[in-house]
Amino acid sequence: MLTAQVVLPGLSSSVPTARHVVESLLTSWGQPDLAWTAALVVSELTANCALHARTDFSVRVSQRADGVVRLEVADASVRVPQQRTYSQDATTGRGLRLVAQLSTDWGVEASATGKTVWALLAPDGAGDADRNEGELLAAYLDDGV
Repeated sequence: MLTAQVVLPGLSSSVPTARHVVESLLTSWGQPDLAWTAALVVSELTANCALHARTDFSVRVSQRADGVVRLEVADASVRVPQQRTYSQDATTGRGLRLVAQLSTDWGVEASATGKTVWALLAPDGAGDADRNEGELLAAYLDDGV
């Protein structure tokens, strides 16, 4: 299994760094097709750290032998992220829904020192961003709106 990890300050300026690290790693590991999707998912998760946790955070990327990639973003906040419902005009609040749409599975693991939010990406395209525009737009819209 291939694994890499980086620790970044809990600042919004760390989000592009996390995205570039993940994209570069997956490309160098022979997963360029997953690199864009992984960069988008890690952008959402690290942006949540910067906005809500406001602690240093780590980004860990692992690639299993079968090609499945696990992204983990850990911070020192015990506050568990939740999908919320916002009005159609809201400019925030849809990141976790997008993570759910793009990944094959995702979740949160609590610990005594904070939490880890993880997402799995499969190389076969299941959960990939290579969906039609309507499906991705639906991930952003609130139910019934």
